[in-house]
Amino acid sequence: MTGRFWYEIASAFGFGVVSSLVPILNSEIFIVGSLASGLLGPVEVAIGLALGHGVGKVTMFWAVRNGRRLKWFAPRPKKPVPDGSWRARWRRWNARAAHLVESPRWGMPILIFSAVTGIPPVYLVVIYAATTKMKFGWFSLWVTVGFFIRCYALALATHWGVHLVI
Repeated sequence: MTGRFWYEIASAFGFGVVSSLVPILNSEIFIVGSLASGLLGPVEVAIGLALGHGVGKVTMFWAVRNGRRLKWFAPRPKKPVPDGSWRARWRRWNARAAHLVESPRWGMPILIFSAVTGIPPVYLVVIYAATTKMKFGWFSLWVTVGFFIRCYALALATHWGVHLVI
């Protein structure tokens, strides 16, 4: 393991942390660009991005879960909403989505599927998971493993695709 190996992991890790918190920064484009240019290897980029995404999503999870205790973000009393309004439908949809993510049967599979495929967006799943009783340890493990699978699959596909073209 050379200095270049650790440099590649560190650069991918840094981008992974930032892109997990700022959704406009796309890690898939980072993977394709870094592998097509030959700057990073597929294993290095997958490890770095997965760990970076894990740290970023765990930070988000912790901030949402514990931020409700802060005075600025304390839950306000809910205003009464007429039954047929869009706000009532939105509240029902949010309650169902949070119940699914919190469920022992569906919570982890939804999280893993989201981390591997991006459907539903992981950003939303993290917010829902943080508002439920999902265990922090399982969340951090599976979101990192899911991102590793996603990043490594795309890295290998890009790596093989670049070699087919050359």
